[in-house]
Amino acid sequence: MEKWYVIVNPKAAGGLVAERWEEMAQSLADEGLQYDAVFTRHRFHAVELTISGIRQGYRKFIAVGGDGTLHEIVNGIFMQNEVPARDITIGAICAGTGNDWIRMHDKVRDSIHNIRTIIKGNTILQDIVKVTSDEAGVANVRYMVNVGGVGYDSNVCLVCNNLKDSGRRGTMVYIHSALKCLIGRICRHTRVTVDGKEFFNGKMFSISLGIGRFSGGGMLQTPDAVADDGLLNITVIRKLSKLKVIYLLPKLFSGEIYDYRMVSHTMGKVITVETSTPDRVEVDGELVGNTTATFEIMPSALRIITGTGR
Repeated sequence: MEKWYVIVNPKAAGGLVAERWEEMAQSLADEGLQYDAVFTRHRFHAVELTISGIRQGYRKFIAVGGDGTLHEIVNGIFMQNEVPARDITIGAICAGTGNDWIRMHDKVRDSIHNIRTIIKGNTILQDIVKVTSDEAGVANVRYMVNVGGVGYDSNVCLVCNNLKDSGRRGTMVYIHSALKCLIGRICRHTRVTVDGKEFFNGKMFSISLGIGRFSGGGMLQTPDAVADDGLLNITVIRKLSKLKVIYLLPKLFSGEIYDYRMVSHTMGKVITVETSTPDRVEVDGELVGNTTATFEIMPSALRIITGTGR
């Protein structure tokens, strides 16, 4: 089927997508894109809609929403068994709060520009990460398209998601959440193995793992990540004082995080994170379970629309 299957999250950006959808739909029509649109009604509904769309014959999908909407569509693609994931093409229209994934694949975060990028049809085969974490004693598998984290990073996601659910939006949501989570943060003893070799063993403040560079509304916690190099980047921030965390925050946005002596980073194909007591795990800004967690790269796993000219 040549038509695009457009999955719209009307609650994204605090309900702004619902307000702007008519304008976006007109832009799609003006640009001559043939599509059918469906709307999500609850969390994980985009997963169901994606699987249903593939069964109906759709092979081209557009996510209209934020990183959470894209995450659900990607997981729907990898949960279905109708066709190989590489047979699917996915693009995104910038319409969420953080819009971190699209920062790497389209230079302009604007819906009309994104639509024109989709029509141009420049694609790459992007890596995906299979993430297995613990959820109430059961192995929970999710698929990561951008950046995930353990520790402080995942606790920030918890607070941030609650704020977004209440209608808050913008970069300040992430900054507010980051500052709030400093209170009471417990740095657990953590062991990280990369491709079977121990990389870190000690008290950990936060861990970020990414095939994308941007997270948390523009933070660069894995600034050297490349989406299609077959490698997963990991950044470990060791235990540090709250004052030093505040000092570090600007470096998260400038891409200079590797310059700080309390930060270690490397790349690998299979990364396992174990903690002395369970710690939260987040994937693409969504909480998915607890440690122990394994992150495994799936090279060139999904065809995505890119506007970077690569």
